[in-house]
Amino acid sequence: MTGTGTPPADFDLGLVASDIDGTLLLDWQPISETTIDAIHRCQQMGIPFVLVTGRPIRWLAAIAEQIPDLGRVVCLNGAVVYDIATGTIVDAHTLSHAGVREIVTAISAAHPEAHFAFETLTGLFIDDGFATRSPQDATVIADLDEIADREVVKILVSLGTDDSAALHDLLGPLVTRSCHATFSDPVNGLVELAPRGITKAKTLESVCDHLGVGRERVMAFGDMPNDIEMLSWAGHGVAMGNALDIVKESADAVTDSVADDGVAHYLNAALDALPAR
Repeated sequence: MTGTGTPPADFDLGLVASDIDGTLLLDWQPISETTIDAIHRCQQMGIPFVLVTGRPIRWLAAIAEQIPDLGRVVCLNGAVVYDIATGTIVDAHTLSHAGVREIVTAISAAHPEAHFAFETLTGLFIDDGFATRSPQDATVIADLDEIADREVVKILVSLGTDDSAALHDLLGPLVTRSCHATFSDPVNGLVELAPRGITKAKTLESVCDHLGVGRERVMAFGDMPNDIEMLSWAGHGVAMGNALDIVKESADAVTDSVADDGVAHYLNAALDALPAR
């Protein structure tokens, strides 16, 4: 970590990648006009602005309303690339039904109190004891065979506690060979499981390849552990002022908090430093 609010003067910015929650907005509030203006300025200078989020597709509608001219979005922690402008899935990494069953069996054997949710390309499915913020969006299932023909892109696991980091440390070793475990909120008590090898960084790399932008020209913003791989991979990783310490340690710099429009301030400074385009 090199400092606070100081973009490198010689950085050849070619693409900006940003997390959403805790980075562009706070507590499900709209993105500030200051931040939207910075995003539009970035785009007007010919620099792609790519959202990279743990959100499922159905939670992108509010973002599309505010910034309808966005293109490809990396969502579900890298499992899906979604074109927000056309409303189409560009690419998806899924878990096989056998793989889903293996994961659930391994966790349940060690922790019978575990409850699960399954994000698929066609909706959210949960077991009867899983608490979700959007129960109206979920379908309750009694058996895994009910989703045998669904394309699962993320599994969420709860043990009924609040400490996501402790839960990640507890469950991670059980599934490390079959999937990638992370978390995006330190106090919601959820661990998020993606297909093995899939992270925000891995899928962002494929988007950058599609756009012809090398990693050395990527500036990335994030605040939570599911952003660490992306911040480390990018040519210049920027942690939010409100980020967890472990995230700040993985970044090249730290900007202001999301409440203080940290992305806008840092991005505008970076754009100011670029030669006229």
